[in-house]
Amino acid sequence: MIHRKFQILNNRYFDFWGLVSSLSVIIIAALLIFPLTRLILASFMTEDGTFTSTDNFSIIETYIEFFSERFYYETLLNSFYVCILATIFSVIIGVPTAYLVSRIAIPGKIFIRVAIVLTFVSPPFIGAYAWILLLGRNGVITGWLQIIGITLPSLYGWGGIVLVFTLQSFPFVFLMMLSGLRSVDQSIEDAGINMGRSPFGVFWTVILPLIIPSISTGALLVFVTTFSDFGTPMIIGEGYRVLASLVYGEFINEFGGNPRLASTLSILMLTVTFGALLIQRSFARRASFNQETVTPLGLRKTSTTKIFVSTLIVYLIVFIAFLPTLTVVVSSFLKTRGPLLTGEFTFEGYLTATRLPASFINSLLLVLSSTVLCVAVGSLVGYVVVRRKNRLTAIIDTMSMTPYAVAGVVMGVSISISFGGDPFFLSGTSLILILSYFIRRLPYTVRSVSGFLYQMGPQTEEASINLGVPPGGTFVRVTLPQIAPAVLSGALLTMATIAREFSSTVILYSGQTRTLPVEVFAQVLQGNFGDASVVGTVLIAFTLVPIVILFKLFGKNEQSLV
Repeated sequence: MIHRKFQILNNRYFDFWGLVSSLSVIIIAALLIFPLTRLILASFMTEDGTFTSTDNFSIIETYIEFFSERFYYETLLNSFYVCILATIFSVIIGVPTAYLVSRIAIPGKIFIRVAIVLTFVSPPFIGAYAWILLLGRNGVITGWLQIIGITLPSLYGWGGIVLVFTLQSFPFVFLMMLSGLRSVDQSIEDAGINMGRSPFGVFWTVILPLIIPSISTGALLVFVTTFSDFGTPMIIGEGYRVLASLVYGEFINEFGGNPRLASTLSILMLTVTFGALLIQRSFARRASFNQETVTPLGLRKTSTTKIFVSTLIVYLIVFIAFLPTLTVVVSSFLKTRGPLLTGEFTFEGYLTATRLPASFINSLLLVLSSTVLCVAVGSLVGYVVVRRKNRLTAIIDTMSMTPYAVAGVVMGVSISISFGGDPFFLSGTSLILILSYFIRRLPYTVRSVSGFLYQMGPQTEEASINLGVPPGGTFVRVTLPQIAPAVLSGALLTMATIAREFSSTVILYSGQTRTLPVEVFAQVLQGNFGDASVVGTVLIAFTLVPIVILFKLFGKNEQSLV
């Protein structure tokens, strides 16, 4: 009996895939659980490195300080204010835009997809400084309107933050809404109309309740993304403080940072993002319906006037959202005079951007290194969570998806606290950036490979093992060639998202490891908008290449980006 149990345990946990499972647990524990645990402990640690409260100091001192001083707790309220507004406006814009694109025969849908993707792939703070170029105090549109006597309200402050957040993030709702509409069967709409309902009535009472989970997922992504963005408030906020920028300010401070307070603020951010995730999951579970889709919703037959009006609305929204990207690209070819851009076209900016080559090489090397690591580990993790179902792989499956809910700035602070000092001393090295990118983007390959394996039977692998090929050899010779499209798809998605990674990079980088997003941010803060546009254009092109390959070679669409 004991021998049989030992044999079962040996087969389950100590064969090749058992060792892979154990190694996966070690990696996740080392790069995710350990840093987050250190982050929690750091928020309770006293100045002398102990966890003992004294008469003058409590281990929850920073938490008391945060909730008792208006300077601190106001940042949390500010974050909720701008992020909730951005989420509401994103839903208001994203839902009807996706419906019109999906159901109405609007011409040029390829352009709409490209514009949405371009809006989506650039770091959010690029949109912030682009809107300053357009609607700032010396902005192009501001100047035109002043000539005809129109004065716009100030772009700076919470209003500008909400504007940038909304236009940068509504694609989340747009993409999830498209996905939701494709899951609804055409027969449901036909039945509603046959019973006397108007098309709007059918949408409001039948279709909308079916796709509420998809919309809520998009809204969650908007909220979590904007809540963790500190670049946009720092550029366009002009003193409007949010929690993410306070974390960055307390950790990276020219007068010496306060890691304990930064850790406390990070824990609060983590609590909010995880809380939002749990609330959305609970809501989506209660609001979801099990439905079979045979024929997805198709185009509606409608009048030419309605098609024209729909086209006008969609193109107007997409143009406004795409305008910052267009502004960055065009302004990169304009001659600069100090911080001002002139109307003279030139390539001088690309020739004189002295820090561009180093930033580009750093980004390229870091992206490639991190992607290779993500692919190698993510493929194995994706395999064990599908083919080796047990309690251990269930834990691996859950933990490998956890980085989705960890904000970049929180990940950066936790990795820095854990590996930046004694005993690892990785601060400022390329390795610490690679580790951060790897654990943050590991879910992309895991999800891509596991999703593919769920649709693929194990018969070929079982035949290979029965013929005497060991499990490792079977994976390399049989499984890997079959899942190659999913592996490459995950790799390209990982590359695209790492290339634009900013929040964790700005916490962990040094002068020797400066990347393209950090270089853009530095140039914007210094008021060098011309140089920022040059580097920003290179960054957009750099990010777009793997996405174009993803779409063209693997037939993926823009929904694979979320």
